[in-house]
Amino acid sequence: MIDSSRAWRRFDGLIAGASFASGDTIVAGCWRASPFGAFVDLMWARPDGTRLLIGPDGPPLEFVWSHYRFEERVVAAAGARVSDARLRVTGGPLSLDMVLGGPGALSRLLRLRPRILRGWGPWVWMEDSLFRPALAPVLGSGIRMRGLTRSGAFERYAIHDVRVALTVRASVEGVDLGPVSRPASPAGFGFSEFPRRAGAVRVTTSIESRPELSAGRTM
Repeated sequence: MIDSSRAWRRFDGLIAGASFASGDTIVAGCWRASPFGAFVDLMWARPDGTRLLIGPDGPPLEFVWSHYRFEERVVAAAGARVSDARLRVTGGPLSLDMVLGGPGALSRLLRLRPRILRGWGPWVWMEDSLFRPALAPVLGSGIRMRGLTRSGAFERYAIHDVRVALTVRASVEGVDLGPVSRPASPAGFGFSEFPRRAGAVRVTTSIESRPELSAGRTM
């Protein structure tokens, strides 16, 4: 189990993701609260397997770059408009627009857990070890709730809500990516994949804070 005495950096917000028939996968992090304040970042896996990180220059981009796997990064303005029913994210050449469904059976089940319990290390370990395999047929087998980042830091996810996208539109430099599709292969940004169905997940992400990991490592 993860030692609860460790210091953690917490990021509270929403992660949205979708894969497309074009072979592209987009995962957007819309963080309303973090050690860096509010910010938006986009992770883009292109059909050739190249992974790009897109976001404004500064500490948040350096932090994400240091903990996840990319071949390139693009410094560009990124922003989001988020509501219960819709999500619009833009960053550099990317644009993502989702209409989200209401809370389903999984969301109602997740809300039964007290919020203070959801991010507790032993509880996350139990959910990841015992409950997650049962949801693999729905969410996908690549989902993980705890693991190591690229830099070797521990990370865990407290999941608060899951919403399926009813409609999705995305474009690269104005060119539409077409219909959504199940991902042909893992994007490989981190130890966990996004659920295979397009949608949005409200989470609190906790990443272990250690002095040797705080500077941000470049490739």
